[in-house]
This record gives sequence, C-alpha cells and structure tokens, in this order.
Amino acid sequence: MSSVSTPVMDALVEFVLGLEAAALPLAVEEAASRSITDWLGTAVRGSAEPLADAIAAVVRTTGGAPQATVVGHGTRTSALLAALANGTQSHALDFDDTHLPSIVHGAAPVAPVVLALGEWRHATGAAALAAFVAGFEVETRVGRVIGRALADRGWHVTGILGHLGAAAAAGKLLDLDGHRLAHALGIAATQAAGLEQSFGTMCKPLHPGKAAMNGLLAALLAREGFTGSTAVLDGPGGLAATFLGVHDLRGAIENLGKRFELLDNSTKPYAACHLTHATIDAARGVRAREAPAPEAVEAVRCRVHPLVLEVADHRAPRSGLEAKFSVAFCAALGLVRGEAGEAEFADARMTDPAVTRVMARVTAEADPALGIGQARMSVRLAGGRLVEEAVDAARGTAANPLTREELEAKFARLAGVVLPAERVERLASALRRLAAVPDMAALAALAAR
Repeated sequence: MSSVSTPVMDALVEFVLGLEAAALPLAVEEAASRSITDWLGTAVRGSAEPLADAIAAVVRTTGGAPQATVVGHGTRTSALLAALANGTQSHALDFDDTHLPSIVHGAAPVAPVVLALGEWRHATGAAALAAFVAGFEVETRVGRVIGRALADRGWHVTGILGHLGAAAAAGKLLDLDGHRLAHALGIAATQAAGLEQSFGTMCKPLHPGKAAMNGLLAALLAREGFTGSTAVLDGPGGLAATFLGVHDLRGAIENLGKRFELLDNSTKPYAACHLTHATIDAARGVRAREAPAPEAVEAVRCRVHPLVLEVADHRAPRSGLEAKFSVAFCAALGLVRGEAGEAEFADARMTDPAVTRVMARVTAEADPALGIGQARMSVRLAGGRLVEEAVDAARGTAANPLTREELEAKFARLAGVVLPAERVERLASALRRLAAVPDMAALAALAAR
C-alpha cells in the first residue's frame, strides 16, 4: 500500500461510488443512451468481420462458463471473454463514438463490461447506465489531461485509458467498496497497453477489447482481495509519470460530478478514423456544390489539425483498414463518392481508379490553428478554377451532433446486417428507455443472432 497522497484516485473513487442514474441530468442520461446505442450497433455489425471469426474460434476453444453473450454471434461464454469479443467487434469498423477532447473511444472499453456484467448479474438498465457513465467519465477525464500527450508518443489512448474506464464501470456494477475499487483501478492500470503502430491492423480494435477484459478482470480480482497500487494516478511511478513524465493529474477532477465529459462526445457518421471526418465533410461540401469529375481534379490541398498527420497519413493504403487512416484516401472518397460508410472501406474498393487518381493529387498540411473537428480544403480544377470549403465543426461532433433519428438510422443499418429488422427495432426501443429496462440479460438476448 503506497504512502503517497492520492487526491485524484480518492476523488474519482468517491465519484464512482456516489453516482446514481436517478440523479443524472437528463442530458447526460440521453448522451449515455446514445453512446450505448451507437456502440451496440457497431458491435453487432462487427460480428460479421473476419477478426470476429478469429476471436469466436478462440472463445469456442477456451470455453468458459455461459455468463454473457457475444453479440451478433450469440455465443454465451465467460463475462471476461464476452467483454473481449464485444469490445473488439465494436471497434472493427472504426465506426464507434469518440470523445475528441481526450482522443478516447469512450464506449468501446466500457460498454462491453456493462453489458457482460449486466447480463451475468441481471442488473437493471439504471444500474448499467450509472456504471457506464462512471467508466466513461473516469477514462475521458484522465484523457483530457494526458490523451494528446499519449498520442504524441505513439500510444493508443483508448488502449491505455480504456483500462481505467472498464475497471471503474465493473467496480460500480460489482458494488466494490472504495478500498477495493482503488485497487481495481491500480490492477487495471498496470495492464494498460496499446500502440498506434498497430493502426490499420486488427490489433487496433483488439485494444479496447483487451481494455474491457482487463478492466473487468481487475475488478473481479479486487473483489477477492487482490491488491494493486492505489497511487497509479498520483504517485511518482504512476501511469502518467511513467508513460509521459507527467506528475499532476488534478485537472482530471475539476468540476467532477458537475461537468460531464459525455456531453462532449461525438458520434461517427463515417466509418473511418475520427481525425479524418472534417476532411470528409469538406470534400462532400465541394462535391455537393461542384460535383467535379475525377479527371477534372488537378490538385487538392487539405489543412488539418497536426494530430491528423501523426495518426492518419497512410499515403498508399493497401487495405480498407489502412484506408481508414489515410486522410488522402478519405478526401478522395468524399470528392468522388460523397459517402464514407462501411462499404466504402471494403478491400475491393482500394483499386477504384477514380478514387486512386484523386488520392494521388491530395496534399495534406498540418495547421496548428485548427481544431480536431476542423478542416480547410482547396480543390484546383482543370482550367485553374479554385473551389474552397471550410469546416468548423465536423458532422457528429458535440458542436454539430447527429439527431437521435440519424443515430438510430445508423444503428439500424449496422445491426440490420446481422439481425432481423424486428429484432433491431426492439433493441432500439429498449435502448431509448435504457434506464427503465428491468434486466440487462433480456437486452443482451435481443442482440444475439
């Protein structure tokens, strides 16, 4: 047990323990419902991806008590393996929501824990909702302080900080006391991992899946008296200090319980890295106004936030997964097709001659004056005419949100690939009134093929 003063850990633990769904502002409850809805749609659709088949094979081989459902597939396995599978599936298309201020995919590591434990323990929707908010707030509050620095060093922020969110949510649903919850966060933090080098491969979606599994494991171990360092958020050898040399995380607890990070969450309208979305919006704007033929595009200049080029600058993507991290491909896709859904990132689309031609003419430049949700585009057409487009708030961000109807249309499109329409509608209806759901096991059953 560390003798280091732990004000950040203490405050976050107290926040998690005291959070109740009935006391949440209605806007926060709605934001949580939206996030879980969006997450479940991506998780069900992700069950049809090749990586889900690989994980399903491992689940079948290793077995486990039938505690929780792998959505889409319908297999029931241990809560740990269900959290792993569902977390990974939900990030397979890179179509799940993102909290841009922290650069954390907030739902992907937390919702799998809430669903698995909620099913296993027959928790109410209100309890699940409170646990989700608790986990989301913990990971994104820490991420607001160190997320960008982690990304700058090549760490996948969701893979690292998702461990904290998953452990907090699990601890909430397992009714851990403050002592055990602090240990659970310590056990989770020591497992934290994830490299940006893995972007464009199946390991990127594995990161939130592992964070979910590891966070749940941490809480289960802590419940049995297993110990971890409770100074991981405050001590000189803690997570931020070791990864970054940062020793002060007090910013993570400012206005705790009064300001909710969930209200700054963003929903993806496009199936690509969120850092490319403002560029896609700009390209779609040019296309809507001018509809330039691909052969008429002579040059495309994009100005973007510097992080875009650190994370999403694949110049010659060889697969759909790599294309999701290519701002040049995404710009070309927006100009040529005007869409950037899951179908546009199929491997077969990588050889589309029109997209390839325009992509070769895209130049992306870092502009520190722009925010992550902003972009500027200039398109020079044959004859020298210049067409310009400015995006100040990418579609789906907190400043330009999707409507509930748009969100549910996305959910229906994704989940409908795997589940029958009647089941999809019943799921959407249950998620709309999540706080009133009497048993999360019933909701999980609806998500099973």
